[in-house]
Amino acid sequence: MKIGFQIEHLEPARGGAETYVSQFTHELLAAGHEVHLIAGAFGATPKGAFTWRVMRRGLTRWSRDLHFARAAGRAARRAGLDVVVAVGRTFGADVLQPHGGTLRGSRRQNLLLIRSGFLRALKDGFDFANPRIRMQLYIEAGQYADHPPPEVVAISRMVRQDMQEFYRVPEERLHLVYNGVDLERFSPAACEAKRAEARAALGLAEDETCFLIIAHNFRLKGVRELIEAAARLPRNRPWRVVVIGKAAAKPYLELAEPLGCADRLLFPGAVADVIPAYCAADVYVQPTWYDPCSLVVLEALASGLPVITTRFNGASELMQDGREGYVVESPDQTEQLAHCLEHLLEESRRRPMREAARLAVKDHSLQQNFREMMAVFEKVKARKEAEKA
Repeated sequence: MKIGFQIEHLEPARGGAETYVSQFTHELLAAGHEVHLIAGAFGATPKGAFTWRVMRRGLTRWSRDLHFARAAGRAARRAGLDVVVAVGRTFGADVLQPHGGTLRGSRRQNLLLIRSGFLRALKDGFDFANPRIRMQLYIEAGQYADHPPPEVVAISRMVRQDMQEFYRVPEERLHLVYNGVDLERFSPAACEAKRAEARAALGLAEDETCFLIIAHNFRLKGVRELIEAAARLPRNRPWRVVVIGKAAAKPYLELAEPLGCADRLLFPGAVADVIPAYCAADVYVQPTWYDPCSLVVLEALASGLPVITTRFNGASELMQDGREGYVVESPDQTEQLAHCLEHLLEESRRRPMREAARLAVKDHSLQQNFREMMAVFEKVKARKEAEKA
């Protein structure tokens, strides 16, 4: 089968959808399929895949977005593909799989980051008038209304609900396929073997409980709320918060200083390999404001780490509160978040959660994701063949 992916950028090291497309391409190539990657910019690409670089022409950012969406559709038609998968905001796809969820759902959650109701309303008004946001909303609406209409893949029930609410996607075209995780690369055994080395590299004492978060957008992923919650933890207990990511640490250290916990925070910066971070950690914490289905949470669970996250994370649907960790209703419930953190200072409470964590994702491997997505592709191919007959 000739399968193409449309995505704005393809740099696997950036994580998220870009990592997913790269991993999925490897799986497709290994299964003997022909893969075409259509993007505006490329980093490292899987060997054996065809690449189509689509230029983003236009005088403004919003016009470049529209040009790319249309040009990606034209490139897919020229390639003569059996199945076209849109991971980004593009036209002409047979399968729509937005890893960022819906823009309308994302905007709703981003507004919650603003604590002042007046400023939130002001921001909403400015965004509504922003030509680039309006163009992105136009493109997104066009994807769901394309002709013929695409099969739509939601990566969590949360995202599926948004798709039905905002775009009235009928059940027969809507598929729930959670992200897959590499269960061999991320495992409790792999973490245990490197734990002492990884903790020493971060300067963690043997008895310190390490709370880990990995994020690039610190604000959206709840780093502020995590610090505010951590400030409530007892000072006479050994614990540290490790924040992995490329965002600036200074504003968060300045926040932590008057709260009295700046000395308990570590900001190592971005890392090329996240596995040592999981090896060093005792608990993974992501009090996110919006995550369609966080891959790092799936990796942490696969590594056998208890997880604390929020209902705004689609990956929380694979957890049961109190079994693999805790699911907080909202990031701004810092008292509840602090209670969860304090509860997991105890190794005896973490131990059964570690065992449950791995089991939570055992049915969500990369291979299972591949099989479920291939079933959607086969449906598209069969429909096209029927139309030609």
